[in-house]
Amino acid sequence: MKAAVYDHPGGPEVFHHEDVPDPAVPVDGVLVRVQAISIEGGDTLHRARDAVTATPHIVGCQCAGTVLEG
Repeated sequence: MKAAVYDHPGGPEVFHHEDVPDPAVPVDGVLVRVQAISIEGGDTLHRARDAVTATPHIVGCQCAGTVLEG
């Protein structure tokens, strides 16, 4: 799947799209085909100044799309 990610802190230019593995669907979870994401204030503040603990860091925890499974 494609995801909006960044690998290190910086300005908006550190955002890029990258292929990442499809997520595993937990027993009590759902799989959503995401059609839109929202990059929130926390995403931009973290990207601008905090160290990345795992890469790639995927942004856009708020999304809209179609439920495929669950």
